[in-house]
Amino acid sequence: MTSPAPANAGKGATALDDERHVKRNPHPNFKEVEASRPDWRDDVGPRFTKTRSPDWKLGDGANDGGACLAKKHVEIDPYAEGRPVVFNYKLLISAIVPRPVGFISTRSKDGKLLCI
Repeated sequence: MTSPAPANAGKGATALDDERHVKRNPHPNFKEVEASRPDWRDDVGPRFTKTRSPDWKLGDGANDGGACLAKKHVEIDPYAEGRPVVFNYKLLISAIVPRPVGFISTRSKDGKLLCI
């Protein structure tokens, strides 16, 4: 049995859009997850390499010689019938990292917007 859609749900919202179905923390026992990771090592530093194509320029496209075009891609239609809005939300919060926590703007004493 599913719960009804929230009262403030927009067009296309479903019962799965209800906040109770948004699993924001898929690892409720973080200590268990942390224990499964390898130990911290101070002797391993960052590793720097050249880019795959050092002569790449803005507008050249992917710098893998077209290899990415041979791979299977997944198309996601955010407006597909039956797709809960929460699925789009979860996709965005997992794909855009780090997420901004706020937006800041500054105005001068005379009220003009300051841009750098």
